[in-house]
Amino acid sequence: MSAPFPHLFSPIQLGGITLKNRLVALPAGTSMAVDGVPTHGDTEHVERLAAGGVGMIIGGATVVHPTTTLRSRKLIEAYRDEFVPAAAAKVEAVHRHGAKFVGQLCHLGREFIGGESDAPPSAPSAIKTVRDAYPPHELSAAEIDDIVEGWRVSARNLVAAGADGVELHAAHGYLPAQFMSPLTNRRSDSFGGSFETRMRFPRMIIDAMRSEIPAGFVLGVRLSGEEEIPGGMGIDDCVRIAENLAELGIDYFSITHGTRGKYVKDSSGEDAVAIPSAARVKAATGLPTLVGQRIRDAGTADHAIKSGHVDMVGMARALIADPELPNKSRTGRVAEIRGCLGVNQDCRAFDPHLHCAVNAEIGRGRHVDVGKRARKSKEVFVIGGGPAGLEAARVAAGRGHRVTVFEQDKVLGGSVRVAASAPRRATLIDIVDYLERELRRLKVEVNLSAGIGSGDLDDIRSAADHVVVAIGSRPAGLTPVLQQRTAFTVDDVLLGRVPAAPGRVVVFDDGDGFWPAYSAAEALAQRGWDVTFATALTALASRVPPESAGPLLVRLGSAGVDFKIAHALDVPDDLTAPVTLRPVFGTGDLTYEDIAVVWHGPRVAVPPWGFERSDTVSIIGDCVTPRRISHAIAEGYRAGAEL
Repeated sequence: MSAPFPHLFSPIQLGGITLKNRLVALPAGTSMAVDGVPTHGDTEHVERLAAGGVGMIIGGATVVHPTTTLRSRKLIEAYRDEFVPAAAAKVEAVHRHGAKFVGQLCHLGREFIGGESDAPPSAPSAIKTVRDAYPPHELSAAEIDDIVEGWRVSARNLVAAGADGVELHAAHGYLPAQFMSPLTNRRSDSFGGSFETRMRFPRMIIDAMRSEIPAGFVLGVRLSGEEEIPGGMGIDDCVRIAENLAELGIDYFSITHGTRGKYVKDSSGEDAVAIPSAARVKAATGLPTLVGQRIRDAGTADHAIKSGHVDMVGMARALIADPELPNKSRTGRVAEIRGCLGVNQDCRAFDPHLHCAVNAEIGRGRHVDVGKRARKSKEVFVIGGGPAGLEAARVAAGRGHRVTVFEQDKVLGGSVRVAASAPRRATLIDIVDYLERELRRLKVEVNLSAGIGSGDLDDIRSAADHVVVAIGSRPAGLTPVLQQRTAFTVDDVLLGRVPAAPGRVVVFDDGDGFWPAYSAAEALAQRGWDVTFATALTALASRVPPESAGPLLVRLGSAGVDFKIAHALDVPDDLTAPVTLRPVFGTGDLTYEDIAVVWHGPRVAVPPWGFERSDTVSIIGDCVTPRRISHAIAEGYRAGAEL
C-alpha cells in the first residue's frame, strides 16, 4: 500500500539544507515575549510544531529595529543581543525533531497591528493608512540606512542562534512593500519613482543580510501575490518584483495574498486562494516556491505540489488547531485531525497571547494528566452533547475512563449546530464532527434523544462515579408583545422557521455585537428580504473578529442591508402602532409599518437542575453562562483532564 500524500511528504533541497518534507509551519507570532525576547512558552509552542512532523518552521512576529516595536514589547526583537540565546534554545528544540528553522524578519512601517508604540509610524511617504490613527513619518535617507542596518544585525543574530535561514517579510503591506508600491511610495529621491528605484530598499536589505550569512544559509522572501486593496499591487507586480529579486540569489519565494486586515482569511472565503499566484511566481523565476493562505489539509497540499503549481505548502492556523496534523496525515490517521474552523477568534486576539478556539492546549500548555491513564478508571456520565460535553468526554475517555454521553436532541452539537447553519459559517460544525469521530474511536457510548429529567437523577448518581453537566443554553425568548407580532429569534431564522415569502424585516441586535444577529440578517437578505439592521451599540460587528467583520459588512452592504447604529428598538403594546427605532443619542425616530422583527438578545443558560459542583459533579460550558466555543472547549478539556 502506497504512503498517503507522497508528494507532500517527500524531501526537498532548499539552499544548503534538505527538508524532510514539504509541509511548512508559516510565520504565526505567539506574543509570548517579554521585553522583546521569546519566552519558554514560545519555545514550547514551536517545539510542538516540530514534534508534529513539519519539515520547516518559519518563525514570525520578529522585528528588526526599535522604530517598529510595540509598547507591549510582545513582538520578538531580533536586533537585540538578548535575542540570541533565546532563539538558540528555540532552534535547538526544532532541530531535535528533525525540522529546520528559518527566522522571518519584519519592519511594519506605517502599520502597527493594533498596538500602540512609543515610536512614530514611519514609511517611505507620509501617506496615512485607514487602519491606524496617525499619518506616518517620512523616512530620511539616514533613517533608511539605519533600518537596513537593523536587518543586517538581526540576520547576524539568527546565524549566531544556529538558525537554518532567514526570510525577508516583504508582503502584507509592511515596510518593504510600502517602498515597492507606487500607492504608498511617492518619493522623488533615489528610493522612489521608477520601478527600479522603488526596488532599491528591499535590495539593500537583501545585500545587508547576505553580508552576514554563511554559504548554504537559506534566504527567502515573502511577497503578496495580490494586495487586495484599491490601487494596490497585483500578481503582475508580484511577478516583476520576484524576477528582480531573483537576481540576488534568493533560495525561495513564499507567496501569500492580502495586506494587514485581509491576509488572515476566515471561513467565508475560498480555501487555497494564493496557489495560482504562487504558480505564476514559480513559472517566472524557476525558484522553489512556497504557498500559504487557508490551506487546511494534506490532500489540498499534496495536490498543489503534484500538479507542479508549487514546491512547498505552508500552514499556520491548521497547525495551531492540531500540531500533529503532519504526523497524522503521513500515517493515515486523517480522521483524527482536529480541523481549523477559520473563525479568527482566539488565534488573532492575542489576549494576552496566542490561543485557539478548538485546541485548549494552545496558550495554556498541556495538562499534566492528559494522555496519561488515570489511577482508577471511573464511570463517567456526560449530560449534554455540545462542544463542552463532547470535549470532556474525549479527554476523559483518553485517560481510560468509561464514558457515556446523553444528548436530548437527535444529533450532537448543541448551539454550534445552529450557528453552523448560518451563511458562510458551515465550518463551525467541523469541531462537532471531529469530536464525534474521536468518541467513536475511543469507544464512548453516545445516547441520542436521551434527555435527562429530574426523575433520572437518583439513577445517575447511583450509576456514575462522576457526572459532567454540560446542558448548554437556549435562545432568549421573545417578549409577550413581540410574540403577538410577526417576530422571530435568530434560531428561528437560521433553522428556517420563517415565512418562505420574503418581506420587510428589522433585525435588532440588543448589545451583543457578535455573529448571531448578523448571520440572521445575511440569511434573510439571501432569501430576498428587505433587511434593516439595527443595534444599540455605537459600532457595527464590534465583537466579530476584525478580519471577519470587514468581509461580513461588505457582503451585507452589497445585499442591500440598511444599517442603523446607536438605535434602540421600541415595540408598542398597541399592535396597530408602528415599530420604532429610537436614537440612543439625540432625536429623530424612525417608524416602520407592517414589518417583521428579529430580536437578538443574550442566550440564556439552561440551569443544571438538581446538580451542584462537587468532587463528583462538574458543571461546564454554556449552562454556567453562555459564551464562545473556546470557553466550552477549554472547560471541557479541563474537566476531562482532572477526572
